[in-house]
Amino acid sequence: MPAPKVIHQPQTQQALQRGFEQLVQAVAPTLGPLPRRAIAQNLDKFELLDDGGLIARRIIAIPDQQADAGLMLLRQALWKMNQTLGDGTATLAVLFQQIYAEGRRFLAAGCDPNRLRAHLLRLLPPLSQRLVKDARQLRSQEELSALAFSLCYDEAMAVSLGEIIYTLGRFGQVDVRAGHSRHLRHNYVEGSYWRGGAQSQEMLRGTTRAIAEMQDAAILISDAEVEEPAELVPVMQLALRGGIKQLLLVVNSISEKGLSVVLDERLREKIRTIVVKLDEFVPADLQQAQSDIALLTGGHPILQAAGETLADARASDFGSARWVWADDKNFGFASGGGAPQDILATVQRLRAAYDESSDDVARARLLGRLGRMNGGLATLYVGGIAQDEIRQRKDLAERATRALRSASVGGVIPGGGVAMLGCRDWLLDEQATGDEELEARAARQIMAKALEAPTRQLLLNAGYDPSEVLAQLTDYETDTGFDVMRGRFVDMAVAGIVDVAQVQVAALQRAVMSAALALTIDVLVLHREPETMTEP
Repeated sequence: MPAPKVIHQPQTQQALQRGFEQLVQAVAPTLGPLPRRAIAQNLDKFELLDDGGLIARRIIAIPDQQADAGLMLLRQALWKMNQTLGDGTATLAVLFQQIYAEGRRFLAAGCDPNRLRAHLLRLLPPLSQRLVKDARQLRSQEELSALAFSLCYDEAMAVSLGEIIYTLGRFGQVDVRAGHSRHLRHNYVEGSYWRGGAQSQEMLRGTTRAIAEMQDAAILISDAEVEEPAELVPVMQLALRGGIKQLLLVVNSISEKGLSVVLDERLREKIRTIVVKLDEFVPADLQQAQSDIALLTGGHPILQAAGETLADARASDFGSARWVWADDKNFGFASGGGAPQDILATVQRLRAAYDESSDDVARARLLGRLGRMNGGLATLYVGGIAQDEIRQRKDLAERATRALRSASVGGVIPGGGVAMLGCRDWLLDEQATGDEELEARAARQIMAKALEAPTRQLLLNAGYDPSEVLAQLTDYETDTGFDVMRGRFVDMAVAGIVDVAQVQVAALQRAVMSAALALTIDVLVLHREPETMTEP
């Protein structure tokens, strides 16, 4: 069992550097169109991985307790990048390593760590603007598919994802599921859906593909937990008086005795009822889903939290939809009776909140709500020969989808590291004017060196000599880069070799902020039994 320790400089920087290097050496080979791969042992099985974020997640701890502190610091940054944007983890890793290594060199030469950090952060806004100054929007399905291929290197998947994002747009609801064949297929469903299916198989009996469907149905939403049949009697009587023939009832739960009312054959001849429950475990998400369904259908939720019961329901509480469906896991509807102006106002508010939020979890929830508000969804079924292959392709499709969403917002920039190399040239030109403060000059030199790192690593992974290729690159135009697949210099935009602008900016920003902070760490406090985190 390791003893508790307090580590000071210079051992602190040395320990952090060891941890950073171990993780970067595992992640960096995945950069580019010709990546190397890693094998991770998971219990009694082995995984073949080519995603930097997933590789980082699989590394739980290393025996060197001092180096492990550095590895965990970088691991968290890589995993958050993976979850937010789906791409760019390898770029972030090599940028981070170069900034930290060069920063250590300047600290040894006498730079103050906090002033150096401040100058590195000051360079971020102009560098970010410079990086995306030539960004262009993707206008066609073909361009989206080409970008998707550069993300997943799976032609069939790229074609499907390009069509889906082009059809649904940035906020479309895309559900990636495991398929039952070797191939990929996708379909579109009009409307919106939620997790939580029919509460009785009897409601699905005799239906096509075990999916119950209703036309021109009424919808009632409640947080009720129905235990006794008498609790449903007032609702059914109200529906019958209103001439309702088809009813979707959304509740928190319902007992077998409660189901006996809606499954009674005499009542089913007069009104067909499907009872579903929302499968949300966080109370705030459950309440939000109830509110969204009410908005889209024009109904009013009956909430116990507001002191209401199903017996208090009125005819005006029922919403409506032209088409309703439910299976054993999900339910949804299309052409709800909600007020269009209210829905539009909510969509605009959600989009503003999504763009302004920096919290990954909050953005994911907002994106899900926006997809349902938009009223269209696509399901991509990912197949394969074995379960491991299906799982890996499913993860790949989800990551590519997140990156394509970002591309549809911020556009794309020349790929292969060319855009970052252009920023390097700008930095060196600026440096020629001279800065009086040592840390300001150091920050520019550090960033100029770091901005070469992604291109160098990409060339190295493809089997080329980075120094030789970069030396030849100076003879070409600004947007020219080296196509490692064809082995020649090309105009990257014309050749369709592009990077997602938002992904590259995020990788640069996170690398600079994380590495600059790491340069200011002077002390490591090591516990006897450090907590092991499976989630970064």
